[in-house]
Amino acid sequence: MQTVANAGNGMKSLVFSDTLLTEAEIECFEVGRKIQRRALVKRSFDGRGFLDSLTMSSLSWSRSSWCFTLQLLVYLLCLPVNAVWQVLKQLWLWMLFPFRYMATYMPPRGFSAPGEKTLQGIHYQFTPYFELQGHDYIECINRWVKILYGLDKAKYHNFARYLHQERKRLKDQGVNDPSFLAVTYRNQLSAARQRLSKDLGNY
Repeated sequence: MQTVANAGNGMKSLVFSDTLLTEAEIECFEVGRKIQRRALVKRSFDGRGFLDSLTMSSLSWSRSSWCFTLQLLVYLLCLPVNAVWQVLKQLWLWMLFPFRYMATYMPPRGFSAPGEKTLQGIHYQFTPYFELQGHDYIECINRWVKILYGLDKAKYHNFARYLHQERKRLKDQGVNDPSFLAVTYRNQLSAARQRLSKDLGNY
């Protein structure tokens, strides 16, 4: 990484992995990788999440007595298989953890500057280099807004609020099925991010 002064507009830019990026863009990329490292640690060593998957605690039980009995029977039959699978999956995560963690410090290959100086441009260029989900992704977007557009805009243009508005829009259209909303969550994130990027404009 090398600092280069840009005399034309007074901004400083950075050469990162042979790519010219602004300091703000570098900061955005590093924020994403820091959140990725935190997510990797949590995913690999979160005991509560492991126990929840081991006991299949997210199952929804039927109120009907005979359906409940059938569910319980299937649950007991599947429990040993699920236990072995979850233990093997956890061991695999532990084996991969050092490599995945160290990879977040390595200069990315094929990296290039965002094609558009917008939140969407940052998203499309940076997110392939780290996998963020749920609250981690929302936090990353909010921190990007703060870095690129300043604290005042970040206070108002909160990504969680845009996501809430997108879900409310779907419900106003008559979409109330929790399963459908869960399946289309990625589409909701995309729509909310597009509206947020449009409202903020270029940075």
